[in-house]
Amino acid sequence: MRYSIGLSLLNDDEKNAINVIMTTHDFVVNWHAKIEDKYIFPLFGEKAKPYSNDHLLIERYGNSAIQQRNVEWIKRYVKIVLDHNLNEERNIFIDKVQAKDIMNAILKEMRNYPSYEEITGLKIDFE
Repeated sequence: MRYSIGLSLLNDDEKNAINVIMTTHDFVVNWHAKIEDKYIFPLFGEKAKPYSNDHLLIERYGNSAIQQRNVEWIKRYVKIVLDHNLNEERNIFIDKVQAKDIMNAILKEMRNYPSYEEITGLKIDFE
């Protein structure tokens, strides 16, 4: 959703568009991907390895696209991230795994990420 907002702003308000995309990119590489690599992907073994490897490529390509402020690169970067997530859903997350034990650790990580609620829109104060 945030990527869609960023892309829609690119032609009219590049500064805000880059800010939205950069903030979302930071969340994707510094929280989302790290949580998947640390907690989720180990549950799926070798099947998840290519998707874990994608995370570094997404990080580097996104960094370059945003730093260069190249609109075509940014559009391609967003497509890569969205396709990556869709393929995770289709190819990995269809398998049932026991994740109950890791949820508390993930919830703690959610609380520790400074702008988690702002970026995701999910309220985490549910104690």
